[in-house]
Amino acid sequence: MSDEIQENAVNGKVWADFCDNLKEAGQIILDNSTDDLDRLEGFRYLSRLTRGGLGRLENHGPGYAQILPIAHNLKIGCDNPDALYQSVGIKGAFDYRIHGPRGTVNYLSLNSFSGGFWQGAPPPGRQGALAFNHPQPNEYVDVIASINEPELEPGQRWLPTGPETNQIAIRNFYLDRTTERPSELQIECLNGPSDPVPPLSAQKLTMGLARAALEVHGIARRFVEWLDMFQERPNTLEFLPTHDKPGGWGDPTQLFRHGYWTLEPGQAMVIDVPPIEAYYWNFQLNNIWEESLDYEWLQVTVNKHSAVYEPDGTARIIVADEDPGFANWIDTAHHRHGTMGLRYNQVVEDIPPTLRVMNVADLESLR
Repeated sequence: MSDEIQENAVNGKVWADFCDNLKEAGQIILDNSTDDLDRLEGFRYLSRLTRGGLGRLENHGPGYAQILPIAHNLKIGCDNPDALYQSVGIKGAFDYRIHGPRGTVNYLSLNSFSGGFWQGAPPPGRQGALAFNHPQPNEYVDVIASINEPELEPGQRWLPTGPETNQIAIRNFYLDRTTERPSELQIECLNGPSDPVPPLSAQKLTMGLARAALEVHGIARRFVEWLDMFQERPNTLEFLPTHDKPGGWGDPTQLFRHGYWTLEPGQAMVIDVPPIEAYYWNFQLNNIWEESLDYEWLQVTVNKHSAVYEPDGTARIIVADEDPGFANWIDTAHHRHGTMGLRYNQVVEDIPPTLRVMNVADLESLR
């Protein structure tokens, strides 16, 4: 480590550079919004991304890996309101064991990724994926994550990694948060350092702050690109272009449609999700920054379990400012526009939804 890195870390220059870089990220919000609410949420979005990026400083490095919860209300790339997201920073050169109670949550997945969205990083790439459906009583997860396929003990599964793998993402998808329990996984590095956890170094602080700022810029710009793309065809739900995969660290078991919605006062959007054989599905509204709206307080999402169905099995969803007296009402949460998403998980046959914009006064014709 150079004397310059040490000096800049202890004299405050590294911190000052980090603050300056964050300040510059505000221009992304100003350049891509005109609505006051969009801008207020945009600056909050930057604060959330900052909290998420800084969280990596709490990890002691890939040899001492920890499964950490995603920062509260950190919302990236059409985050799923039904999900508990966790991640762990790893290094492809090491082998890991991930294990613990599976819980009763409807769906659990582990994905290994390389790359990222910080400026200058290679785009995300997926090296391995595991899915756990249909929870069993007292089910226990036992996974080896490694480049080379290991000799597995009974009940173990292998999660492939690669030389460039830097992250394992863990998803718990609920059908019903009130009754289901998430997994309780822990991780151990099987061939990492045997030394005690080292003290914080100037190099780690420097790299951690620099990457956090680059992620704020990179993630914000990345999903503005999605917004620009979706705005070309408003009030539609379509797949991302093939070249965009894996999108926002996507799960390979999902078919995921995205779009941009915009409604005038007195208008509603009617979305018919056809009868479809899928292990899980959900629809949600987001703001223009691809953050899910406030699902802890407002009705902004519906899933396979919570939906009320028509006699033919269709789930008819009504997006409107106020409750029109229909099942599956989705609240616009004081927004006039935003983004949206429809996930199908492990679908047998893809059947697209239908969307139409109507006057609220005409909704009675649908009864």
